[in-house]
Amino acid sequence: MRLGKSNACPHTTSVFVGGLKSYGTTPSPFFRSFYANRLAFLWPYQTSILRSVFLPRSFAPSLNLVMFTPSFTSLLLTLLGALSLARYVSNRRRQDIYRLPSAPREIAHWLWGHELLSFEHEATEMYSKWVAICGPFFKIKAALFHSDLIVAADHAAVQHIFQNADDYVKSPAFRPPVANVLGKGLVWAEGDDHKKQRRILAPAFSPEAIKGMADDVSECSEKLESRLTNYVLAHGGSATVNIVEYTSTCTLDIIGRVAFGHDFKSGQSTEAKEIHASWTGHVNTGLTFGAFIAMLVIRALPFITQIPLPAIKAGGRIREIVSKLAMRIVQSGTVAEKGKDILSVLIKADRKHGSKTDGLTSQQLVDNVSTFIMVGHETTAGSLSFTLLELARKPEVQQRLREEVRQFGRDLGYDDIQKLEFLDAVVKEGLRMHPASPQTERVALKDDVIPLSKPIQTANGETLSSIRVKAGQVFHVPFTTMNTNPDVWGPDAREFKPERWVTPGGVPPPSDLPHGWSGIVTFCDGPRNCIGYRLAIFEFKIILATLVRSLEFHDTTAEIHEKISPTLQPVTDGKGGLLPIHVTLAA
Repeated sequence: MRLGKSNACPHTTSVFVGGLKSYGTTPSPFFRSFYANRLAFLWPYQTSILRSVFLPRSFAPSLNLVMFTPSFTSLLLTLLGALSLARYVSNRRRQDIYRLPSAPREIAHWLWGHELLSFEHEATEMYSKWVAICGPFFKIKAALFHSDLIVAADHAAVQHIFQNADDYVKSPAFRPPVANVLGKGLVWAEGDDHKKQRRILAPAFSPEAIKGMADDVSECSEKLESRLTNYVLAHGGSATVNIVEYTSTCTLDIIGRVAFGHDFKSGQSTEAKEIHASWTGHVNTGLTFGAFIAMLVIRALPFITQIPLPAIKAGGRIREIVSKLAMRIVQSGTVAEKGKDILSVLIKADRKHGSKTDGLTSQQLVDNVSTFIMVGHETTAGSLSFTLLELARKPEVQQRLREEVRQFGRDLGYDDIQKLEFLDAVVKEGLRMHPASPQTERVALKDDVIPLSKPIQTANGETLSSIRVKAGQVFHVPFTTMNTNPDVWGPDAREFKPERWVTPGGVPPPSDLPHGWSGIVTFCDGPRNCIGYRLAIFEFKIILATLVRSLEFHDTTAEIHEKISPTLQPVTDGKGGLLPIHVTLAA
């Protein structure tokens, strides 16, 4: 396949891939393409490899007589040097990464590259600094001597990558942990498998389906309001809370109901407590240097996740909890005919279709429910918590929102919530500045030419309007950096200003923005955009409106950092999932 086009020694590659099969892992076309390029460095040493590994011992004496004469050694070294130089020149001619601007090399760690800086700082903070220096398309030094990574923050380039989803797939550092925590559902799937799952799941997230979830979303939001109000009253009308604990239990309640008709009882059920404890441990582990190293090792050796190490097994505890709940329903077949939850809709559709080959297996149903439970509640909770913090820091914006919500009364239905213009602006601004997934990673499966929205200048003064890349090239796409780029959004790009969305000319023209929802990349774009984005936006609006209507949020002046583990996380005093906000009753 693509191995024929690679400069890697075919014997070396086949032996390596064959070794993977002994671990019970069948290499995919992506894996072959990726590692053919990664193992190309072995080509200059093929003679010694052949002699020491592949040839029978009986050949060694005669081979040594020839190989270690001075004239032969000199000739061999000359030929190998010429071949290496020819390959180097050929690679430079076939790709433009060598000519791209680079983040300052002098600040890169000799072993961990620029990636360590990205890990140590706030989410995408370093990418934003480097964009200001290099422009929106540049390279960084990768860790563990991996070839340079490309940071793509140019909206035309990112659109090309996302629209051609079959040619730019999730990296090997991403998929094994996803399979471990969420199972092999929609987030994990690639290619035809992803298309099939997406086609089957899409009706469960249509506008009409979301409208049918409105009552559950509203009821869970009102329970959250009551919990917070009672807590504040019990503390004399004023209390400081970790708002993440409240938002995450509410979103877990919502997704439990709409995903498979389960009541997590405002975070008080046994399963909810287990999920919360497991997720908290998962988040705090992800903030450690060990987790950073683990990510790099998985990227280099994806098959290592097949080894039953305790650290790898621990991440699957969440999936184990949720899977038991979902599997119980799937196997029992007790689905209410009028059930509107996602699992009921999928099971009824599968029964109606009657084809096991075209439907989802029981395990795929369960894995997708696990995916919706974890991705659906933690992502919304993170962005919502940071938006409440922004409102706490801008009381005048919070008051304007409160007045708009109160004008519509207490019972806000699906259609009512769409009419609140300033609420819509606040939600858009919160999701622009605090995307639940601040960045993503993609790998090219084939050689390609990527367009740029604006030409870039190389170090030697050349102008490039498109970039040639080779199969195996890894891309980092920093969503937060793109959403807050001053060159696109203006000098106040990193300021929370919802009014920009309701002011003529406050938002950049569509030609300067990605094609994602509202011109931001928070929900990704193309065939792999977030399938549940409508539900996320709707519950975001309902929860926010319900809370602001009767409660007032104040800044505690605590130093709160934004980190990624594995989604957007507030970190306070070194602890993940901790975002203190002072709450009082609204006048």
